[in-house]
This record gives sequence, structure tokens and C-alpha cells, in this order.
Amino acid sequence: MTATVRPPRFSFKAFLIRHLGSGSIDQEHLLPRVGVSYETVRRRLFYYGRSFWGKELRLASTGYGWSWRYGRRVNWDEGILYLPEWLENQGPVPGQEVYRAAVAHALCHERYGVRYPRKGLDGLTQRLVEVLEDARVEALAIRDCPSLQGFWSRLHTVVPGGWTTGHYLERLARALLDPDYQDGDPWVQEACRQFLMHDVGDTAFIPGLARALARTYRKKRIRFHADSDGLTLTYRDDNRCCWEEEPRAAMHGITKTKVRNRRWRLFGLNLDMIDESDNPSAKQDSLLAALFNFRLNIGVSVEESADDALGVYRYPEWDYKAQVERFSWARVLEKNPPEGDAGLVDDIIAEHKPLISKMRFMLDALQPTESLRQRKLEEGEDVDINAAIQAQCDIRMRVHPDPRIMMRTLRKERDIAVLVLLDLSRSTNESVQGQEQTILGLTQQACVLLADAIGKVGDPFAIHGFCSDSRHNVSYYVFKEFGQAYDRQAKARIAGMRGRLSTRMGAALRHATVHLAQQRKSRRLLIMLTDGEPSDVDVRDRKYLRYDARRAVEDAVRAGIQVYCMTLDSGADRYVSTIFGTRNYLVVDHVARLPEKLPMLYAGLTRKG
Repeated sequence: MTATVRPPRFSFKAFLIRHLGSGSIDQEHLLPRVGVSYETVRRRLFYYGRSFWGKELRLASTGYGWSWRYGRRVNWDEGILYLPEWLENQGPVPGQEVYRAAVAHALCHERYGVRYPRKGLDGLTQRLVEVLEDARVEALAIRDCPSLQGFWSRLHTVVPGGWTTGHYLERLARALLDPDYQDGDPWVQEACRQFLMHDVGDTAFIPGLARALARTYRKKRIRFHADSDGLTLTYRDDNRCCWEEEPRAAMHGITKTKVRNRRWRLFGLNLDMIDESDNPSAKQDSLLAALFNFRLNIGVSVEESADDALGVYRYPEWDYKAQVERFSWARVLEKNPPEGDAGLVDDIIAEHKPLISKMRFMLDALQPTESLRQRKLEEGEDVDINAAIQAQCDIRMRVHPDPRIMMRTLRKERDIAVLVLLDLSRSTNESVQGQEQTILGLTQQACVLLADAIGKVGDPFAIHGFCSDSRHNVSYYVFKEFGQAYDRQAKARIAGMRGRLSTRMGAALRHATVHLAQQRKSRRLLIMLTDGEPSDVDVRDRKYLRYDARRAVEDAVRAGIQVYCMTLDSGADRYVSTIFGTRNYLVVDHVARLPEKLPMLYAGLTRKG
């Protein structure tokens, strides 16, 4: 008869950590760490998965998550393998080996794993299904690569003597993997015996065996806690890939981060205000804001629904402190902008008729008027008189004539494409000093005059804009695309411009570079119009977004794109040259002259186009 075992004593601190996460309660993220970071091994893990498993891995970091269960566990999500931001050494096993073990185990699920339905399975049975499925896919991998057994066994250090369900599950996981491990518990021995009786290539036995093991385990009278009783093996994932997806969350539009925020409500704690970003200090401030039910405009980073987006794109970001590029870090949502009254554009043109007349001569000078004649062609449009006379003379002199007596007239055309990228952050709603007009209104006027000028010259052009609300939600608006006519719809979109949120410049520059790189032109120009430096709600280090934008500009230049910035910030000299270079920016001292300056800048930059 098995003796009844007492559960561990209740700890209020452990209760708080379990329900509120360890990010701001025990200051775990401030402790010195012994191990390696994800960014130092990301490249090697990518090649490890490709060479050893033949898999093109899409890797990303989970960041410093709010809780261990949801924030730092390895997991598959939408084809991307998320790994912890930092892994400590596991005894004699260094952190980079733990990363390799995690990638190898995750790829076992990708290669050998199947999904099981949750219906009819209680919490304990589901845990046992996960443990058995982990053992099954690892056994299949060991059958192909026997060295993996010793590789994973080093990370199993549990020994008999615990009294929690989680401890028993870890003992079972080690016994199923390591044949040299001997466990004296009859339940663990019987589970291993029944598991070895089946073929690991068959998946039908897993749910039935899990139910049988759950029935015999309940005779121990040890309570099962769904929140805390699970495997703590660092290299194993959270096993969400073992289960069939439930359609209810997708049907109601619930995103992953919103589900993550559904925690227990304590003392009126407003959980919607808890920060989910990667900034530890922002977590602490947002926790205080949630406790006292007031809102702080810092660090909020929630991945919103992308139902209204035309496309979702992910781009890297440059971390200047670690000198690494964070893979798939920023999410760009390309959207159709709201439309306004197209009559506003006609009013702007009527208001600036004197300026348009003044620019007419400058725009006429940009029109190509020269033509080039190609002579001595065997096939062409016209006869080259000089070559024909020479050929006739050769015939009379009984000399073989030159057959190239044709010519072709080529009209010289401008081979240039222009993309104007607008900063549509909240600061553009501010009024210009000494005037009633806002910066956004002047931006609209400048875009209207620029579109009118480029339309007369005939260059292909596009007008895009952006704003951001953390790295998860960078909204990118297409007011006019390449190849799209500058018609009533484009004018209505320009009239409907709105200033909102923040300025994550690097992600927008990378997306604009992709658009511009598709244009088959010998010269491609990207003009950035902004009223301030890069900033966002989940970043406090000002240099971080500056150097990321600089990295995006360097990538654009390597792709053959010229990037030029026109800024309305009078104090931009301290940072704009760092981003765009010393000769690639213009500070507009008198903001009211922006409608005149932007077309002039276009003419000056494209004069040699």
C-alpha cells in the first residue's frame, strides 16, 4: 500500500509569482546570469537545423517574457521556432548545447510528431500524452541518430525522492529516454514497460496509454496542479504543437498575447495594463499602474489583430549594444489608408497656383529633349546617308561594301523611380509655431504639389506613410503605389491622412526598400519626410531606434537605392546625420515653406536622372 504524501506548504510569494509572473516580483531578470544569449548562437542554430535535419528554420526570440510558462519556453508558432532570450548553463552542459538540444527536440516534433485532440482528456492525462509523445519522437530520432540519446540524457538530472506530480513526470521522462536510469517506483517501471511494448512509429496507443497511467497514478493520492505540475526541462518545448488547434480562439479573433493576459484577478488588478514588452523596468512600472488602476504611456507591446491588413511582413532589427540583428523582430501591417474628401486636393492646387506657375520652368528643364542617333546598323528606321554614299563608292571601286547603312534615332528618357515615405506619427497633429496650420496639413500640401510636379515630368512614383505602436504593430499605408494612376482615389487617400501613434523608422524604411527594389530603373530614390527622431512606446533607449534606422538605410544603399531625408525638426542635427549621412538630409528651418521645398528637393535630386 502506497503511503499518502503531503503536498508542499502554501507560500504566498510562490502564489504571487505563479499568477503574476516572476518578471517584477522576485527581480529574477536583474540577477547575474551564467550562460549564453540567443543572438550569439542564432546563426549557428540556423545552419545546425539545415545541415543536420535538412530544415530551413525560421528562428525568433521570445524576449524576456513576463512568465516562465508563456514567455520563456521553446514553442512553435505559425512556422516560427521561438527560443528563450537567454539560457543558462545546465550543470556541466553549456548554454549553447542547451540551445542545440532544444532545436533538435523541436525539429523532432516537426518531423515525426502528430496532433492529438484534447476532447475527453483531463489535465493530468494531457500532461501524460505530452510526456509520452516527447519520448516517442525522441525515440524515432535516436533510431536515426543514436548519438542524440547521450546528448539529451545529460539534461535529465532528476532523481527519485520528490512528491509532486511534476517530479513524477520528470522521472518518467528520464526513464523513457535513458535505459541506464533505474527508478524504484512501480508506477514509473510499469509505464516504461508498457511504452516499450508498442512500436514508436505508431501513434494510436498514446492516448490510451496516457489514460491508463492517469488512472493508476491517482491511487497515489497526490494532487495535480495544472499551472505548476509540468516538465521543467529547459530544452523541451511547451508542447502546444502536440494538440489540434481549437477553432474558438480564431473564430473570436483572440490573439496569442490577449490569451496570455488572462490571469487571475487579485485585489482589483487591471490585467490589461500589464506590460508585455521586453523591457524589465517597463514591466515594473506597468505593474504599479495596473495595481492602482491608472494608465502609463510606456512599454505597451500587444500584438493586435491583422484582419484589416493587406499583408503582414516581418523584418529584423539591429541591436547596437549587442551588435546583432534580431531576426523577425518587427511586424509591419500594410493597410489601405482611410479616404477623405478629394476636393481638398483641388483646393490645395488652386491655392498654390502661383507656386505651380513658378515651378513650371524648372519642371520643363527636367523634361528630356535630347535625342541620340545610332549609326552603322544593318537594320534600323532610316537610311544613314553618309554610310550609303560610302557603300556606293565601294561598289564602283569593286570593293566589298559595308552592309551597315541604316540608323536609328533614340529618344533620351529619364530612368528613375521615386518613393516618398511620410512620418504620420501623433506629433504631426501639432500646430506650426505662429500659424494655425498643422504639420500634417503642410505635409498634405507638399504631397499634392510633389505629385503634381512628378506627374508632369512623367517619373513613376509612390507615396507611402507609416506610424507604429510597438514592434508588433507598425502600420504602413499606401496612398499611391507604383503603376497606379494619380486619380480621384489617390487624391482621396492623401486627403484622409491622419497623424497617430509613434515613429518606428527602421521597419518602415525596410518595407519601403522592398517596394522600391521591385522597380526596374537604373536610379531609385527614397525621400523620407519626418518631423522628429525615431521613437516608440516599447523602447526607452533613444539610440536603439536611431542605429536601427541607420542599419536600414545602409541596407537600402547596398540594394542600389539612394535615401534622402527632409526633416522639420530644428534640432535634428544631433541625430539625423547619424542615420542618413552628412550629405543626405535637409533641415527645413521654416516649416511653413514645406510645400515649396519638397518639389524643389525632388527637382534637385533628380536633375541628373
